[in-house]
Amino acid sequence: MKSCLVIGASRGIGRQIALTFSANGYKVGVAAKTTESTDKLPGSIHTVVQEIKSTGGTAVPIQCDVRSEHEIKSAVETCIERFGDLDVAIYNAGAITWDTVKDTPLKRYDLMQSVNVRGAYCMVQEILPRFLERKKGKIILVSPPIYNRFFKGKTPYAITKVGMTVLVHGLANELKDTGVSISTLWPATGIKSFVTDKMNLPDKLMRKPDIFADAMMTLANEQSDKYNGQALIDEDLLRSVGVTDFSKYRCDPEHEPERMMPRQFPSLKVDEENYDVFPKL
Repeated sequence: MKSCLVIGASRGIGRQIALTFSANGYKVGVAAKTTESTDKLPGSIHTVVQEIKSTGGTAVPIQCDVRSEHEIKSAVETCIERFGDLDVAIYNAGAITWDTVKDTPLKRYDLMQSVNVRGAYCMVQEILPRFLERKKGKIILVSPPIYNRFFKGKTPYAITKVGMTVLVHGLANELKDTGVSISTLWPATGIKSFVTDKMNLPDKLMRKPDIFADAMMTLANEQSDKYNGQALIDEDLLRSVGVTDFSKYRCDPEHEPERMMPRQFPSLKVDEENYDVFPKL
């Protein structure tokens, strides 16, 4: 039986990822900061683990504040100790302030930087030696493809999410032919979650988090490294493996949500891709 670690799994998309992986035979490390469900913050690592166990799955709750590299290290070690190994590591934790540079205080930016790109980097550094030693393993981050429109109106947030994507593109070069791969995944439409509920977004704009979890499952189950270094969109990935009917993912059965992401993304490669003026000393 394979195993996975999902960091940021106490509610919303992360919860559904954990449930979907369990339903597909994975033992799941359910990691997040939230250990107690409240009216203000519904869902916790314990409620998700209870859901998994109630259907016969295997899961372990792991308290993990991603601002602490020690707690991320402990999350990885707990999974390996309890499950014997780890096959997939998913970083879904996130902090968001959707505002301009002028209106985003440094304290808030620092939080996003710590939770988003730094936390992802910590998880990658912690799991990478293990995966390289085994010559296999999938690392999946939740961050968008890089394109200019994404920066508009939310530059501070974009810096921290795009930084995660840069990590994927860059590390993929180092992982070539190792058996280990790293990818990013991002939704094509709005996904119903705790954040979107707080924003009071209408259901007709939303898809269920199941679509994102199913796309994650596709990435995890790919035997080759063909997705290494790619920034992927959930709907596009599922279409590429033969899915054509997305109606089951609608939150409003009568409305297909409008796509928020571009259909094509710019290439980041240049003609001099393999040229380096300053080779490594």
